[in-house]
Amino acid sequence: MGVVAAGAAALLLYNGTIRTDLRSADALAEALCTNDDSIYAVGTRASVARACPDATLVDLGGATVLPGLTDAHCHVMLEAARRRHADVRVSRDAADAAAIMAAWAGSHADAAWLLGNGFDQTTWPGGAWPTKADLDGLKKPTHVYHISGHACWVNSRALVLANVTKTTPDPPGGTIVRDAAGEPTGVLTDNAMALVEDLVPHPTAAAVRASVDDELTDVARLGLAGVHDLAALPGDVAYYAAHGGALTARVHVFRDAAAHGYAPPPLPWKHESSLVRVRGAKFFADGAMGSWTAAMLEPYDDRNTTGTLVYEDQHALVGNVSLWRAAGYQVAAHAIGDAANRAVLDAYEAAGVGPGDRFRVEHAQILTDADLGRFAELKVIPSMQPGHCAADLGYALDRLGPDRAAGAYAWRRLLETDLLGGALPFGSDYPTAGDVDPRLGLHAAVTRQTPAGEPAGGFYPDQRVGNLRALRGYTRDAAFAAFREDDLGAVAPGYAADLSVFDVDLAVAAPAAILEAAVVATVVGGRVVYAPDGSPFAPHRAAVDAAPPDLSAADAAAIAAAGRAWERRYARELAEDRYHAA
Repeated sequence: MGVVAAGAAALLLYNGTIRTDLRSADALAEALCTNDDSIYAVGTRASVARACPDATLVDLGGATVLPGLTDAHCHVMLEAARRRHADVRVSRDAADAAAIMAAWAGSHADAAWLLGNGFDQTTWPGGAWPTKADLDGLKKPTHVYHISGHACWVNSRALVLANVTKTTPDPPGGTIVRDAAGEPTGVLTDNAMALVEDLVPHPTAAAVRASVDDELTDVARLGLAGVHDLAALPGDVAYYAAHGGALTARVHVFRDAAAHGYAPPPLPWKHESSLVRVRGAKFFADGAMGSWTAAMLEPYDDRNTTGTLVYEDQHALVGNVSLWRAAGYQVAAHAIGDAANRAVLDAYEAAGVGPGDRFRVEHAQILTDADLGRFAELKVIPSMQPGHCAADLGYALDRLGPDRAAGAYAWRRLLETDLLGGALPFGSDYPTAGDVDPRLGLHAAVTRQTPAGEPAGGFYPDQRVGNLRALRGYTRDAAFAAFREDDLGAVAPGYAADLSVFDVDLAVAAPAAILEAAVVATVVGGRVVYAPDGSPFAPHRAAVDAAPPDLSAADAAAIAAAGRAWERRYARELAEDRYHAA
């Protein structure tokens, strides 16, 4: 799956719960009819039948139709990169990790190198580094990142290709781990990693497409009709230019401003289609709380550091924001710590940002009382990820202490202010710190607990939101945060026929039922991009168009280079996961 052929049949849906607008519990309809890529009629079954006499009937059998769910913050190409590597995090010892790599090799026969992520010898019996001999049963050069991102493990074939021998000196800032005789063992740390890492070939453009298609198949399988892809590299934009007309998810793309040299390409983007828009720019103000790099106004409670502000010169941040704003871009800035959130809000204020800009703060995770109300005052959208709350519970209170924790993941307190458009868009941040599954985010939003129900009663439970409000974050508010509230986020005539269909009504389901809800269908632009066997939508699944795009050599090279850049970055993201567990 991943791409679909053009054309979509008119479908008349009935005999279920159809929620047309998640702003109201009473916004319900008996039936709806699609016409090609849009909603044509909504109302009683009789009125819709009159409006669409030739439509194909689809008996929902009691299922619930929602406006298409959208993940308002994710990283499409980072997840695709993850899928191009074997995951050895679950390995029990070096032999088990090698077996995982061997299995991966069997399903990737065309791969020139065998690539893996996440080995952690500290969890293995004895805790010793693995060696090249453990991987020498593999017939191709093999490269596996350590879970810290600060080491790699390779086999003899990789060392030979890199000409790393007993006489190779350690590079400055790196170590070639050696045995008693001085021979390289197969583990390289820090700057020594580049001796082999630089030889790992870029993925082909076809391999990038295969991994993206695989990812978007799962996106649809989990009920998501759209995503906001934050921090796209130039090669990623080239990918969307080649494939954007036939994606199985609606994608709103934010360019990584730094990766574009802070020079905004002209708008409008000439490859824009009904399924993909490139109108946003992503900035980074700090790191992450798990690694103590989120920028704080005061030191962490469990470590004497205030984290890292990316922009030590506030004037530079203001200047770059102003530059991209003048070029017509919607700016979204990553800010987790309270110091970073303040710096971004200050920069937006200095740049003269107003309601027409709809600038966003991504995460808005830790806020002071003084800054909570500034989102409403400055007409800035807080774009948040409920799953962060659940994922961070193991260390958040230790990092922040009880006073600052009261301003963390403060969804309810933000909603009590006069937010622009009343919008609090929700996403997952997958794969950086979450799972693509929107049910997990919904569960976290309404419980402030892990899926296992911890902690009892929820983390600062006064900040929970109700089912309806959580769903609005994935529908109306996600659309508003992308300037699409006039054609996305609701079920209404003229709106895009993006629908998420579940076997239960998520607007009233108990938390446990949210996690167990089954996807009956995902519809994007009138096309059924996912329906399991036995679903009433199964006979109407969209056809797959596997034809490769006509790529120029330059675009193919850019896509491949971006793919390799994301593979390297994913190793760093695994390191962040390690800090979470520390």
